[in-house]
Amino acid sequence: MYSTPNDLKLLLSEKELIQLACEGRLRPFDDTDVQKVLNEAIDQADTEINSYVGMVPDLLPFADVPSLIENLSAKIAVYNLLRRRPSVPDHWQSEYKRCLATLEKIGAKKLSLGLSKSDDLINSIEEEPGAAIVSASKRWS
Repeated sequence: MYSTPNDLKLLLSEKELIQLACEGRLRPFDDTDVQKVLNEAIDQADTEINSYVGMVPDLLPFADVPSLIENLSAKIAVYNLLRRRPSVPDHWQSEYKRCLATLEKIGAKKLSLGLSKSDDLINSIEEEPGAAIVSASKRWS
């Protein structure tokens, strides 16, 4: 799995995730039934991601899952959970469309995941005078 149920808590509250997973019945977040529904939503998201990313030869399986893929997995999983309701909020429909557009760019090789030749890139940057290497933690938006 590219994301985890805990990653979903970065996008929705634990209470809302439980309500989506249990159709309104309150249970603990770590309840087996809650986790099963959340993991199913993530699996569906990952299958969709693989259908796009798989268009790029030798990209799958990931040795280490890129942060962008983890983020897309979590967002699409939340969208999948919201589809269990009668209607999905407009901002989540828009977010899902943005995720698909990003995946289309990856599949068409118009967007790189930054996985190839990273060591060569770092070595070439280090050789340039005044260059800096920046590392950042995951950003969820």
